[in-house]
Amino acid sequence: MKVVFEITGLSCDLALHPISPQTAESMREGGRDVYSQKYMNWWRRGNTRTFGMRINESSEIRLQVDGKDVPFNANLLYRNVYTLRQRMYLSSKAQFLAVLGYDNETCTFRWIWDNIEDFDPAKFNFVVTDWDNVLNTKGYRVLDNVFYDGKHADDEEWLNPSGFTLMDPIVLDLDDVRREIEEELKGTAVYDR
Repeated sequence: MKVVFEITGLSCDLALHPISPQTAESMREGGRDVYSQKYMNWWRRGNTRTFGMRINESSEIRLQVDGKDVPFNANLLYRNVYTLRQRMYLSSKAQFLAVLGYDNETCTFRWIWDNIEDFDPAKFNFVVTDWDNVLNTKGYRVLDNVFYDGKHADDEEWLNPSGFTLMDPIVLDLDDVRREIEEELKGTAVYDR
């Protein structure tokens, strides 16, 4: 059997970077100009980069088995959500974090598996990253990858990209994050960033 999992909606390419106070000020003042200050795509470097498809009310999901549409339970997407948190940088010397990239390119992404013997939707594993805490936006989830029965797709297709606009950098103060965590631990946290 040939299995195709497809999502159409907004793709995003986001990166979280620790930055110095000087860079934070430069980003606040310069906005999107920061992307042109270094070599092309420098902002994509690092191990906190996400490239995937946003999962929200405008996402269209389609599952096909041997060319026929099959119902898909969207709850399967949320079984193993990884929450990206600014906390990973609390022990670093960085005073600020920057979110760089885009999240506004309409396109379709497909994961394709060939030669599946017995199809069972429960064998899907979705790598979903939750950016809620970083972007202060409830429900900001990104589908990074899809596995079936523990295997990468045999093929992937990225279709009909519409183009994107890089976002203004979002600068986060790690001292604010540290205070937030203290308040969380005391039970007095108020999230209003």
